[in-house]
Amino acid sequence: MNVRIAAVSLASAALVAVGATAAVAAPAPAPSITLKANHTTVKPGDVVTFTGKTARLKEGSKVTLQVKTGATWKSLPVTAKVNHGAYKLADKFQKKGVSVLRVKDGTTVSKAVSVTVR
Repeated sequence: MNVRIAAVSLASAALVAVGATAAVAAPAPAPSITLKANHTTVKPGDVVTFTGKTARLKEGSKVTLQVKTGATWKSLPVTAKVNHGAYKLADKFQKKGVSVLRVKDGTTVSKAVSVTVR
């Protein structure tokens, strides 16, 4: 009889363990930001408009435009608030060359885009 009770207890414990791991919810997807520039090649003094969409960012969050300087990213004084999962911001480019840019909100960053000033 004790062997039968031990076998049933062992089987019950295994079922509870399997059920407990199956009940654990998958982690929520991470927030994301997209970035598009209306022009990728401009003349000095031209304004480039950046637009994008966000997923799982809080409504009213502030996204900041950043430029890559060497190996680091520097925040520019260009920001926009997320409205209905989207944003729009603009910046004027004076210095000739290629600028690599992205937008950031907290730890969430977009993929980079390049703007060439000729």
